[in-house]
Amino acid sequence: MSKKLLAAAIAAALAPAAVMAEASNVTIYGRVDYGFMSRGGDNGAASQGGRTGRLNDFEDGILGTNRFGFKGTEDLGNGLKAIYEFEFGFSGDNGTSFGSTTNRHSWVGLTGAFGTALGGRVDGARYSFVGKYDPFKNQTVANAGSLFGRTSGLGQADRADNAVVYISPELAPGLKFLAAYTTSLLSEAGNNQALFTGDIETGDTPLYAIAAMYDNGPLSITLDYENLKIKRANTVTGGDLEYDLYVAGASYDFGVVKLLGYYEKTEGSNRASRGDVAGGAVTSDGDGWLIGLEAPVTANIKLKASYVQANDDRAAQSDCSKWGFGGEYAFSKRTTAYATYAKIDNDRNANCGITKNATGAGANGGATNTNGTFTNNAYGDSGFNVGLAHTF
Repeated sequence: MSKKLLAAAIAAALAPAAVMAEASNVTIYGRVDYGFMSRGGDNGAASQGGRTGRLNDFEDGILGTNRFGFKGTEDLGNGLKAIYEFEFGFSGDNGTSFGSTTNRHSWVGLTGAFGTALGGRVDGARYSFVGKYDPFKNQTVANAGSLFGRTSGLGQADRADNAVVYISPELAPGLKFLAAYTTSLLSEAGNNQALFTGDIETGDTPLYAIAAMYDNGPLSITLDYENLKIKRANTVTGGDLEYDLYVAGASYDFGVVKLLGYYEKTEGSNRASRGDVAGGAVTSDGDGWLIGLEAPVTANIKLKASYVQANDDRAAQSDCSKWGFGGEYAFSKRTTAYATYAKIDNDRNANCGITKNATGAGANGGATNTNGTFTNNAYGDSGFNVGLAHTF
């Protein structure tokens, strides 16, 4: 009797959720990734930040960050749909969430013949485009974005808070445009004013991005322009710091091999950010590029390789480069084993280091997320990883 009552109670509890899921077409998805990573070595630069020895540890989220999410649509009629997605990250090896928040992204919007419009916390444009043309997808010890984040002086904003995004419908086969704006990229607008004095906008980081994206058959091309401001950041004049970011990426899949390329340029776009006024400083002036390939050897085995060059023009002898090699073995569509090796070459004054992902870049190459919290401190100039990932 008690078993029947328990079953009835469970059914009653789940019934409203089941009805809701059916009405709004909810999909539950996720990823669990765990492996081993080893890092060390120092070629005479500052990649270890004064630390010594080799770091060997078990790590999660190497091939892709651990996550759990919900996404869905609701048909509103006349070709219009409501769309939403909420995704949060978790640590698979110590029971804590990533960074200072579990929310990777969360947004709601509408899609139809007019295109797609959404708002919330979204994936960063530049970060996403690096990942699109990096054979290692901004992950593993071979990721490209951690070098670009370090030498640009701007880090890698993997997420954009307080954002609105519009994506056009296809204006020609494969061609779409994107426009995005955030009142403050890194936190709620007005939340940083207490760190300074004066204007409520002090410390806010508004950003807008405009991108053209062409994906048709084997060919993919992306062009992106972004403008970032740090409001009232010049403590002498009270003016803003402002930066321009230019991104270009392309790939072509020949079947036996896929070739990928990426280029970016970051620079100050006003006098304060170029150091031309009192209190100003050259806080960003650099560029970087990568070439890569993916080669399916069999139906289950894929090999990858890339070369990354990241140039920091704010000081002499501050450039970095990285070679990366890796392979994946697919047991199924959802379960993959992987192994990767990477080697960095630092100029005398450079401090690029090995990380498991491309998020941010703090002191001594330490990776930071969009909230400034250390997520995976960079270390050493060579490293390898092995692991297993499962998606659902």
